[in-house]
Amino acid sequence: MSGATTARRHVLVVAPQCASMTQLIRLEEAATGLYEVLTDPALGACEPGLPSGRSGLVTGDNVTSAAVRELVHEAIGYAAQRQAALVLAFLGHGFAPGRTSTLHLMCDDSTEDLRHDSVNVSDLLSVAVDHPGVDGVLGLIDTCHAGGAPPAAEDLAGGARGGRSRIGLLMAASLGQSAVDLAFSRHLTEILRAGRPGEGRVLGVITLRDALRTVIVGQTVTGFDYDGDDSADGPLWVARNARVAEGLLGGLGGRLASDELTEALAAVDRGMAVPDAAPDLRAVLQCREGLLGLRPSPARERALRAVDALLVAVRTVAFVRGWIGGDLTTTRIRRALHIMLAAEGRLPSGDAHLTDIAVIDELAFNHPDTDRDGRRAVARFVALLGHVCGKDLGDPELHSWAERIEAPVEVNDAIEHAVRRTAGRRLGLVVSLHSTLTGDWPEVLDGWLLLDGAMIHHEQFPSGTADRRGAENAVEDAVLWAEEHARTLDLPLKRLDLAVPSGLLLAWRPEEAGVAMLLGIRYEVRLHWSNRLTPDAVLRSIEPVVAERWDSIAHCQVGAPVDWLAHEDLADPHVLRGHLRNGRYTRGIGLTQNPGTDARLMEMLLAYTPVLLWPHAPDGFPQERHGHLDRSWWAMPGALARAYRDRWRGVGGAGADAGLADLRAVWDDEDWLRFCRFFRTSTPPTRTRDEGTS
Repeated sequence: MSGATTARRHVLVVAPQCASMTQLIRLEEAATGLYEVLTDPALGACEPGLPSGRSGLVTGDNVTSAAVRELVHEAIGYAAQRQAALVLAFLGHGFAPGRTSTLHLMCDDSTEDLRHDSVNVSDLLSVAVDHPGVDGVLGLIDTCHAGGAPPAAEDLAGGARGGRSRIGLLMAASLGQSAVDLAFSRHLTEILRAGRPGEGRVLGVITLRDALRTVIVGQTVTGFDYDGDDSADGPLWVARNARVAEGLLGGLGGRLASDELTEALAAVDRGMAVPDAAPDLRAVLQCREGLLGLRPSPARERALRAVDALLVAVRTVAFVRGWIGGDLTTTRIRRALHIMLAAEGRLPSGDAHLTDIAVIDELAFNHPDTDRDGRRAVARFVALLGHVCGKDLGDPELHSWAERIEAPVEVNDAIEHAVRRTAGRRLGLVVSLHSTLTGDWPEVLDGWLLLDGAMIHHEQFPSGTADRRGAENAVEDAVLWAEEHARTLDLPLKRLDLAVPSGLLLAWRPEEAGVAMLLGIRYEVRLHWSNRLTPDAVLRSIEPVVAERWDSIAHCQVGAPVDWLAHEDLADPHVLRGHLRNGRYTRGIGLTQNPGTDARLMEMLLAYTPVLLWPHAPDGFPQERHGHLDRSWWAMPGALARAYRDRWRGVGGAGADAGLADLRAVWDDEDWLRFCRFFRTSTPPTRTRDEGTS
């Protein structure tokens, strides 16, 4: 990748509320969304703009003008120290004093038209763009009168840098116009996450200005672009284009391939061109031939490894698309990758847009040290993907591809691995506590053994004491019963689904049960809401809505499709019920605070969503930690089970995914909703142990 997309970038997003003006309800939401997309390594690729590990997001009440000026100056110095480009975003109330054309940002202590206690945005941008060491400035301005933000022409043409400076500005409205409801920031965030078809690798000011003008009505989005530095590696850009991020080499190669080839070939000869990744592979093969003609050296060997990995990646993407064809979907790619990496206890390096190119690029260029050249990982993924898509793993085409990537042994091993891993997912045990009449611990638990989603055995397990200990003993009895059948079927039992009443969901962590070993160590334990097995008329009436919401959740491509509710959102049950009834929350629901023992709240929320998340930690799950879930959403709920295991074992430290261990989840996915319908229409007869199971 060229220096234009690999240079260091910093970001500072400033979004203060103003005490003298109307409160901006969506200010924090808009600022946080914009900051997250700008710090996403796959998109904005920015680091926080303040030193000492502090966040580059400043928002809320009590943020004064003096504090903002100090923070921006600190960010400018930090960017200069690290030779970084600086992205400065200003959101909130703004004004242009009198008949002037200079934008001022209003902070907590500001009054409209008074310059003293406001922030002169133009002056700050002038200081930033003229500071030696700052590798260009990008400004994103979402205020009224935003068009007044550009620095004066004389400041850009002269100054300490003699005009050799670069600045790009994207502004929500022209001078004299209002900016409404933070629409600029919210739509910009959506566009950056989705990418733009037909555009290049990166999205600049003018491209985004034109895109925003198609969706924002009533305010004129304005762009400003000045480049006086003819020695710069490339133009300023706001974010990488998500639509082409997986094909940075112009064909079937991904970002990691581009990075490694750029560095490796430059180490051999700075004049050596990076080949494209077209399906015909002509440029890649020519590059390889040229490398082989050079004298052996460590640099040449590294470059050859990169070229060979690209050959594997391109041939694999082309094969997968031809072999699987129309059955290739994001959901199936996610499922195959989840099965593969769960066995290895690792996650991909980023919140990947799960395309075939992106995943194969990740596996070919970011493999464990134990996998010498990535072929083993690529082979395992393709075999699992073929199995998930219903392909015959004995197909001669698969073995022809193995020869083309020079990995026949790895592919044969991968086929065996795929059969073994997917067989473990065929058998599952469902245990339900739905028979309680009071919502408390039941006297008997029901167990069903499922094979490929179909019920093959049913049994009831008494709870001797109708309390927690009795229920846990009954669950272990059910597990022993299921394991006996698993041995008979010669299939491993890997998953335990538990249907639990509302109140017990808050009081019980069944994955921590187990006398000899925790259930959560032996199995992937998933929690479900038992009321769906025996719904009342109200629940039945909104079942189609819940099913539609699951479908939307399952097809989410970026981040976590979760509506987070804070304490104030839950304070009035009547207001909350009204929001649920009028469809305000259309995705999964997450609680930022522990709901305590409020079973009624759980019942109300679970009636309207198939996915409910809540923290069991006393400090809750505040907004700054939501990124943990965004990064791991593709692997949920398995990522939650792994996070629990890592915490019990004392591994994983304080990494991004370790924070998931503070969450609990009800996960009523399509399989569970289907099982509930089956239960109600075909309840199997109760059988005693003496009657056998044959």
